[in-house]
Amino acid sequence: MAVSKHVGIPDNVNEEFFDAVIRHQIGLLRVSGSIQKEIIDILDATEKDISEQIRRRLRKNQSTTRLNALLKTITAIRNDAWKKSAEVWRREIIEVAKAEPAFMAGALKTVSPVLLDLAIPDVATLTSLATTKPFEGKVLKDWAKDIKRADLARIEQAIKIGVTQGESSAAIARRVVGTVGQRGRNGVTEITRRQAAAITRTAVNAVSNQAKREFYVDNGDIIREEVYVATLDSRTTPICRSLDGEKFPVGEGPIPPLHIQCRSTRIAAIDGKAIGDRPQKPVTEQELVREYNRANGTQASNRAGLPRGHKGQFDSFARQRIRQKTGTIDANVSYQQWLTRQSAEFQDDILGPTRGKLFRNGDLTLKKFVNRQGDEIPLSSLARREASAFRAAGLDPEDFL
Repeated sequence: MAVSKHVGIPDNVNEEFFDAVIRHQIGLLRVSGSIQKEIIDILDATEKDISEQIRRRLRKNQSTTRLNALLKTITAIRNDAWKKSAEVWRREIIEVAKAEPAFMAGALKTVSPVLLDLAIPDVATLTSLATTKPFEGKVLKDWAKDIKRADLARIEQAIKIGVTQGESSAAIARRVVGTVGQRGRNGVTEITRRQAAAITRTAVNAVSNQAKREFYVDNGDIIREEVYVATLDSRTTPICRSLDGEKFPVGEGPIPPLHIQCRSTRIAAIDGKAIGDRPQKPVTEQELVREYNRANGTQASNRAGLPRGHKGQFDSFARQRIRQKTGTIDANVSYQQWLTRQSAEFQDDILGPTRGKLFRNGDLTLKKFVNRQGDEIPLSSLARREASAFRAAGLDPEDFL
């Protein structure tokens, strides 16, 4: 991920905006996680009922009629959950679409040295992005239908395999929903949980980037370019890695997500020349007048107080300084380097206190915290693999085994 090369506080407007959007992108991952949890809780709530139906109604030498009746009952149970899940997806993704331009406008106005009158896409446009814009070839409701069909097919297949192999009803129930000890991870419904999570992450990122694109296009008078910023995950796909730091005209070029679970984004670059002639914020004018005073021996507290003959000279100076203060986005530093320059509290908030210590003091890079699939490695496994890093961070690996 491209970030500022400077350690500490960003030193120009574009770097400040970049910093704000990256932090916001991390917040979106949490929004995604919250939506995932709501969906998975809805689905998980059906599993006790499904297990009981299988245990109570399946018998040895099961007749086709009774088996079909059982499958019909389970389908009805699961269909109701999928209907609720689809409603959650639609509602939450629409909220993401509506929130993105508002955040971008607020962040731009905060970091800009001049007063900005920004356009916000209308609600109908943003709602349409969430409901009718395809990502990875399908709109959200079709992704939901496909996951539902695959889920029901896996459950039916697992039951039929168990019946064919003469398993007990309890064994078949475990085949479908897994065991309590494994928290259901050893049942076929675990595949559905993973798919639902993946589509949620992808959908949130898709609508976020599309909503930002609408905002950037609507404000193309001050935003001429976007920078492609590779995934926040510590494992980056080749396509996103190749695009990281690339600049594109607003609305043109590849818009994330470029693959399932893509977490890349595009961040606007503010055009210093375009904003240079706009009215300055009061605080900006005060800062610039102080600079001008030091360079020219004047003592004004604002532009109006400058001596005769200095106002035009000050205006020229101010335009030049605003363009300098706007700066550019540096595209040469990784997300890990960006995270390194954040506070310990922020690192702990992102990684968790233990991984935060390992990151700062144990010399563990971000890629050490995930497996090849991008899933977070449990601390118990990390303690076995990286015992010396735990000790370097002042942690006893035995406490995590």
